[in-house]
Amino acid sequence: MEPFHAVHLIVLGMWLGVVITEVLFEFTASDADSLRAAARFHYNVDKYGELPILIAIVVTGAILAARAWPLTPLHYVKIALSLIAVALAVICTTWVFRRRGVDDVNALLGYRRRIWTLAAAAAVFATPALYLGWVYFRR
Repeated sequence: MEPFHAVHLIVLGMWLGVVITEVLFEFTASDADSLRAAARFHYNVDKYGELPILIAIVVTGAILAARAWPLTPLHYVKIALSLIAVALAVICTTWVFRRRGVDDVNALLGYRRRIWTLAAAAAVFATPALYLGWVYFRR
């Protein structure tokens, strides 16, 4: 495996770790104070963790795509799935940022539903992209 593949897989693993962390503290938030704390923590994790990781994923993925030129139709499918997953994650991050200063519990719950809907959709696209990359393109 070439170094860029390894780096790409490492940052993908880091992204998965961040998402799992976010899931854990979001689902443990149940009352007003814990919802506010989860919103603050999720904001900081996205700002300092998830966004830089997403940038690293896009950069390493672009380098791998450039090195694989000319791309096969399967490459295009994988790239499309990956870009949709990353775009949904970025949109999810904007909801996390908007939620940060909210104090109303019902509004916090509404943001949380939006965030989890987008996160679930991102996972739907990221999973087959990861599979294609692992099975067909890790050489």
